[in-house]
Amino acid sequence: MKQRTKLQLVKLSPIKRLLVLLLCVIALATGIYSGLLQQRIVNPALAPLDDKAHSALQHSLLLSSASFATARLIDRGIAFVSEAEVGVGVASVKPGQLLKPLQDMAVRYSDLMVIAMTSIGLQLFLLEFGKLAALPLFGTGIVLSAIILLVGPVSWRTNSTYVLRAFVALLLVIRIGVPLAAFGVAELSDWVLEPQRIAAEAALSGETQALQLVDQPLQSADEGSFAWLRQLAGKANDMFAAVKSFSDTMVEKLIQLIVVYSLQTLVFPLLSLWLLWHLGRWFVRRPLSVLPNTPIAAP
Repeated sequence: MKQRTKLQLVKLSPIKRLLVLLLCVIALATGIYSGLLQQRIVNPALAPLDDKAHSALQHSLLLSSASFATARLIDRGIAFVSEAEVGVGVASVKPGQLLKPLQDMAVRYSDLMVIAMTSIGLQLFLLEFGKLAALPLFGTGIVLSAIILLVGPVSWRTNSTYVLRAFVALLLVIRIGVPLAAFGVAELSDWVLEPQRIAAEAALSGETQALQLVDQPLQSADEGSFAWLRQLAGKANDMFAAVKSFSDTMVEKLIQLIVVYSLQTLVFPLLSLWLLWHLGRWFVRRPLSVLPNTPIAAP
């Protein structure tokens, strides 16, 4: 069918072929500017993909926000333990000072969560931009490039073809590639990274709660010096145990979370955008086919 249509188009005279192509461009422009093409055809056809991509990005944004709050809670917990003093006689020690490097790591982790939320917000913006403005904006470029290609000077054809391809590539990448990449990254992350993320965040939350339980006020020394000393020794033991447990697990779990969120919100999305960029670049820069001249004047 396609071969037959192509043969019929080739058999037409240059003027008729030009008129047919111009009518196609006018029909495309009418569909774009009337909203019929976007509201009745393109958006309904891509609605399932858009909904899945939007849900996946919203879920990732929620997880990133919760992880940012967890990171700040870890930072505050370490800050409390680092400043807590255990005194015996005239001497006092701060066992939590051993966790200062870990506190710096928690701060870096919270900074990574800010970057992750920014990345997800940018993807949400591109998704909404593609739904609302990609077709009118890039469609205008396609229509203008096609008109110049058809009725413009012959010397403009090469540049007009590359410009036309560029607008087509931008439209496909923004309207289809971005939601497809967002949905694919979310599915890959859920399959590969979700178990590690859940286990690491659960471990960190448990250790942070253990640190908060240590912050219990001592009873008054009026109840007896020996009882107060026993309570002080018990609190010191609890603090050292909490510090040791937290120190043993925090480095490993924080590194796991940093790797997980780096892959989920930075590496995978950037890799998908890089692939889309190179596909679009290949589409634009591939060699032009030799087209027959279609002069406007009749033979």
